[in-house]
Amino acid sequence: MPWFVVDDNADSHPKMIAAGNAALGLWLKAGAYASRHLTDGIVPGVVARMYSNGSRTQVAKLVAAGLWHEHGHACRHPKCKQPAAGDYAIHDYLVYNPSRAEVERKRERAAEKKRKQRAVQSSDQPLPDPDESRRGSDGDQAPPRPARRDVHEQRPIAEDWQPSDEDVQAAQLARADAGRPQLTPQQLDAVTRKFVRRMVDEGKRAAAWGGRWQQWAETERTEQPAAGSNVVQLGAMTKSQQQRAGLDRLRQQMNGGHSA
Repeated sequence: MPWFVVDDNADSHPKMIAAGNAALGLWLKAGAYASRHLTDGIVPGVVARMYSNGSRTQVAKLVAAGLWHEHGHACRHPKCKQPAAGDYAIHDYLVYNPSRAEVERKRERAAEKKRKQRAVQSSDQPLPDPDESRRGSDGDQAPPRPARRDVHEQRPIAEDWQPSDEDVQAAQLARADAGRPQLTPQQLDAVTRKFVRRMVDEGKRAAAWGGRWQQWAETERTEQPAAGSNVVQLGAMTKSQQQRAGLDRLRQQMNGGHSA
């Protein structure tokens, strides 16, 4: 669900001050309606009347302050929609809020990401297991087929595990949607090594690892430490490793800076 965005300087904007608090209540409720229903900032007249209890006083204040536009308005801003007769347009709505088309594209990308995750998780297909015995051309019993593997079998991660191209693409798309920078090939390698090490250290088991890796990579921080700083990256350590490191530092302090 999209959000109705309000500028953090709105409280001191001349238009907001001119409209007054009562009219701003109507402006806020109508903005939330427009965002929820993806109207691109158009407020139907019936909604305006419902939210203002049938009074035109607050509507008139919003129009007079330039926060709303009526049908036939002459606002020069190219993103201010022209409402139908009886409806209103929220001034600069599309400057601060995504359009209907943008929201639908983002939703489609999210749905595609989920489809790819499900496809990766169900990619292991069981081998056929016929009832009849198999015999070789010389009449001897042929070697048995490999054991049938349950697609939901929980297995530990392989130490050389790597994400698929679809996993990487899904994670990069999610980072872009969240406003995070894309991961470089070197960062992807580092993320994968850290992910595998954490899963191995904690003894995790799963039927497939692509979805978990995507969630890990989506939130991976890419900030570099300041030059000359001594940073201990605890994120790359397990809880038990962090505890042991903390005990070692405590022993060094108690021994005057020397290890026991």
